[in-house]
Amino acid sequence: MTKKTLITLLIILSFSKFTLGQISIKSVLLGGQVGYYNSYIDYAGIHPNEKKKTAAFNISIGKALKENSVYGLNLTYSPSQADNFYYGTNYINLKIYQYNFGIFYRKYKKLATDFYFFTELGASYINAKQTNTDTMGAKLETIKQLGGQLFLTPGLSYKVLNKLHLEIIIPNIVTIQYIVTKDETSTQQTKQRQFLFNSSLNSSGNGLTFIGVGFHFIL
Repeated sequence: MTKKTLITLLIILSFSKFTLGQISIKSVLLGGQVGYYNSYIDYAGIHPNEKKKTAAFNISIGKALKENSVYGLNLTYSPSQADNFYYGTNYINLKIYQYNFGIFYRKYKKLATDFYFFTELGASYINAKQTNTDTMGAKLETIKQLGGQLFLTPGLSYKVLNKLHLEIIIPNIVTIQYIVTKDETSTQQTKQRQFLFNSSLNSSGNGLTFIGVGFHFIL
């Protein structure tokens, strides 16, 4: 599935009219999601093989103040690791630990019996730390980031039990961020402010790089 096809489908689902679901006023939403992405590049002995792992763990709680509309809080922890990553002129290992805390608004639309499409808009505070080492483990650089972001996460939800929904999501399909970055090496320290636009769709246009699964109790 191409980026263009996926985005078109999501826009159609977001603005189409479906039979209203039964996420009633004063319902409480409690649950979370888990996402994982793994990649491997084999350089056939020319260079060390590159390995990347990224995960995201989210917990959230919210309340339906309108039918099919939930407002709430969420917390996300996102660890990442890359080995033999080509960085400038060298190969390095890196680890990233990121925490997000924020608010969200989720809108449900019913597609069929017990089957829903939802879009989630939110804003969150970002705190991240990245440590770069050489391939022998010697520390090269520490990067710290603080800032905020706006994000869009679409997904599908299926009611498997009376109060339990299972979900498939595309975490942060679109994000707009303001980030302050402090970069420290053994010889210098720098500080940079940036506005960034990111997407969990890959840059090649061939599909997704990140899909998450999760669950929510609707009480």
